[in-house]
Amino acid sequence: MTHVLALPSGTELVGDFRIERVLGAGGFGITYLADEIALARSVTIKEYFPTDFAARGQDQGAVPRSSDCAGDYRWGLDRFIEEAQTLARFDHRNICRVYRYFRANNTGYMVLKFEEGASLKGWLKGLGRAPRQAELDRVVAPLLDALEIIHRADFLHRDIAPDNIIIRKDGSPVLIDFGSARGDIARHSRTVSALVKPGYSPYEQYGENGAGQGPWTDIYALGATLYHAISGKRPPDSPSRVVKDDLVSARDAALAAYRPRFLTAIDRALELSIERRPQSIAAWRGDLLAPGPVKSKTGWLTGGQASDADLALEPAQAARQTAAAQPAEVVPPAPDAPGRKGSILDFFEGLRRKATPVADPGPMGGLNPPPPPPSVQTVPPAAAVATAAVGPVVPARAISQPKPPPARTPRPRRVRSPGTGKWRRRTVAVLVATSIISAAVGLSDRMPWTSNSRGGIVAGSSATAVRAEVAHQMGQIKGHALGTHAVGFTSDGSLLVTIGGDATLKVWNAVTGNLTRSVNVTDRGATSLAVLGRRALTGHHDGTAVLWDIDRGEKLASFKRNEASIWSVAFAGGLDQVVTASHDWSVALWDAGHSGAAKFIFEGHESSAQAVAYSARGPYLASGGADRTVKLWSMETMSLLRSYRGHKDFITAVDFSADGRLLASGDLDGGLRIWSTSSNRLIATLPGHRGRINGLVFAPNGEMLATAGDDGAVRLWDVRRGRAIKSFDGISEGPGGARAVAFSSDGQQLATAAADGTVRLWNTRIARTTRGDQRE
Repeated sequence: MTHVLALPSGTELVGDFRIERVLGAGGFGITYLADEIALARSVTIKEYFPTDFAARGQDQGAVPRSSDCAGDYRWGLDRFIEEAQTLARFDHRNICRVYRYFRANNTGYMVLKFEEGASLKGWLKGLGRAPRQAELDRVVAPLLDALEIIHRADFLHRDIAPDNIIIRKDGSPVLIDFGSARGDIARHSRTVSALVKPGYSPYEQYGENGAGQGPWTDIYALGATLYHAISGKRPPDSPSRVVKDDLVSARDAALAAYRPRFLTAIDRALELSIERRPQSIAAWRGDLLAPGPVKSKTGWLTGGQASDADLALEPAQAARQTAAAQPAEVVPPAPDAPGRKGSILDFFEGLRRKATPVADPGPMGGLNPPPPPPSVQTVPPAAAVATAAVGPVVPARAISQPKPPPARTPRPRRVRSPGTGKWRRRTVAVLVATSIISAAVGLSDRMPWTSNSRGGIVAGSSATAVRAEVAHQMGQIKGHALGTHAVGFTSDGSLLVTIGGDATLKVWNAVTGNLTRSVNVTDRGATSLAVLGRRALTGHHDGTAVLWDIDRGEKLASFKRNEASIWSVAFAGGLDQVVTASHDWSVALWDAGHSGAAKFIFEGHESSAQAVAYSARGPYLASGGADRTVKLWSMETMSLLRSYRGHKDFITAVDFSADGRLLASGDLDGGLRIWSTSSNRLIATLPGHRGRINGLVFAPNGEMLATAGDDGAVRLWDVRRGRAIKSFDGISEGPGGARAVAFSSDGQQLATAAADGTVRLWNTRIARTTRGDQRE
């Protein structure tokens, strides 16, 4: 960086420092990178140089522009030195250290520790996504401590903004570029514009006399900075808010999920009225750092909302957590932050751990090989496409489960017949029971993997029909040590495709559970998966979507617009046409045959696009966003047909029924809704899950809907009756719950992926035997 009034590179100051280059310049000074010659270290040097009334002399010294402004120049120089003296007293890790200050060249200089890292603004941009709650906590807690020390010394920063917070390479923050002296000089010289930073300065800071400023002034600025961090944009300027307050609340503006009290604390800090803001850091810290309420990213009742960014851990982060065998670092609340009171969840967790396992039935055997893939690959209907939020698998083995209740012999309805002989009634009972058991055994003989039935056989009592319901676990596999994020069937049902936190895509034999292929997909971590035919589509944190050939494990094409994370992917009407939902608020349509730019960009969400689905019947495209809306797009006209509103939290999953008439959507709060695609009509509101819905998918026949949630449950829903059919609980043995679900093309098998890395296969078939001409 260059500046026409800056000292040239190589200039020496007081024989101890050599100027290397300009780091920045403002209305009241110039900042340099310099070498401290004696100690051979880099330092930052700030030079007092108010451009409104200073000029550079022939000897490189600073001089007043005229005799009229000489008084202002000298007064400002004294304030600059006074600020340096005050800052030099602070010895805190998160306050930029002042090594020395001196006068030279008719001006003043402040020598500070050179902090390597990026500004908070640059750090946020580098993330390519909204920061997670834990990441912000690690920044906020030290900043609060630093500000509290500053305020106790009757000093204010007066210029807190994303540009004036450095995030070091170790992730710790440091406050730089105090604005107190600048504010005094600006008021003295009546340069009001230099007093403020639009969007970050409170209304009282626009005054020329400095009245009304205090710790609440810095609290407003830090609140505005945090608002920028969670929303991606600064708040409206405070003077314009006085005329008409258009500030969107932090909860509504947030691009990811954060603790409710944290968001409320940001709103409090941004109050226009000084009296309604927190008056001190101690009064504000509690709400900012207190543990969350009962809802958490690891499930219900554990505290703290989940972020859309937690859909997939970046492999490096997850690896560090696994290697350390301890949870990720969390900044503990300060003494004045209220702590967690305790939770009944601990009691239930203890009970869960005491579950008594049953004997392992042993390895699989006698399984038929999978059918060979068809020679000509056809595109199945949209309902057969598996779209999920990423996951993997392992050789099927029976797992330890609670001992099932003893089987009860069905008691058929009494058959009235002439005579009272007991043999007749017993014969009828034996025949009915035998037929039911035979049907169940016949189904069980055809089940792949290891059978681990959790359900019994239920006989109906109707005189015209007897029904046997079979819905149980068929086996499990595990293949991704850092969690399974998504799962999908190939169209013929012979293979399962998974993707996980270890940045691998794995292909498994759906009959035997054997691993057939493993492919490294990216270094940045995968977020989403879709499977169609013998191809897989993956989305990634670095903004890339990749198309894969499953049989060969080869990359066929990649798509990328920017660095914003891809949260969801889907095939759109063919093997070579795909769609991606991105953190940059857009949904993009891509053609694998044409590299480069996207074919079309669907824009309309007011926040991150987090879920996407395609229906050939319409044809339709659906997208769900962090703006709590679901949008239905026409793929013929590439236009918005309608928006569905009513969800209370960010949309996390969407899917169409096979006929395209219904659209299901799930959200971060566990809400589940079914909509009509021909109108804005809400068909049903279902209880959903306790915590985020991570995945949902319609069965190919459209009669059932499967959902997976952070509460560790997978549920089957009767779409027509709007009620739950079956709940498979305890899917995940650790935090994160059930991550994804996928139906086989015939709808008789359901695969589930979990955060603990396991993939389970469930039988969803309902066998019916009938008598007479009537059917249920």
